[in-house]
Amino acid sequence: MGDLISELTAIVGEEGIVRGDLLRSRSTNWLRSSATEAIALVRPKSTQETAAVMTTCARRRQRVVVQGGMTGLVDGAHPDAGELALSLERMNRIESVDVTERTAVVQAGVTLQATQEAAAEQDLLFAADWAARGSATIGGAIATNGGGLNVIRYGMLREQVLGLEVVLSDGTTLSSMNRMLKNNTGYDLKQLFIGSEGTLGIITRAVLRLRPRSRSESTALLAARNMADVSRLLSLVDAELGGNLTA
Repeated sequence: MGDLISELTAIVGEEGIVRGDLLRSRSTNWLRSSATEAIALVRPKSTQETAAVMTTCARRRQRVVVQGGMTGLVDGAHPDAGELALSLERMNRIESVDVTERTAVVQAGVTLQATQEAAAEQDLLFAADWAARGSATIGGAIATNGGGLNVIRYGMLREQVLGLEVVLSDGTTLSSMNRMLKNNTGYDLKQLFIGSEGTLGIITRAVLRLRPRSRSESTALLAARNMADVSRLLSLVDAELGGNLTA
């Protein structure tokens, strides 16, 4: 095991490896206080480092569990004993926001809130939103195909992604960082990884679709007598608002 840690340290540096008491103090689920059983937490800073880590682990047949913002409730990022945890928390850079194309290129460790704020600075909207916006990361949100508060108008995370860069389990990197909304060029490979929860590959970078910000918002509190009325009310309001019902 020492040889593995030495190899990984050579790739990500001393700051990229978390072990011992510092690792045990990091919870893998905020609903429970049990310490992680992972042998180490590896924190690469780039797609290239992530690929090198996965190449090393594949050669050694080392199991890896990918971690995002740790806001999920299903223990999907909890490593068992003998497994290695991999977090992209140091890959937290917003690379660009293009006002003309209405796109943002971000690394997987960027939070939803940081993405929303970067878009808002350009008078744009990143539509995905939920309560854990300050902790949930883009990589995890895409990997779980998050829905959130605004799904009625803007759809799931799948609808907000134009391109992805992904590292496979053997270290191979697939890059499809498409920035065009209208794109019919062959197979849309990114769709395989959206919602795959890290089972097919590790999302390291993404091209996100941004929207114009609403100029006004109205909120109403409505009470329905039963679920049938809720469905009818939803259809009525959505139709009368011309598809502008957000939540």
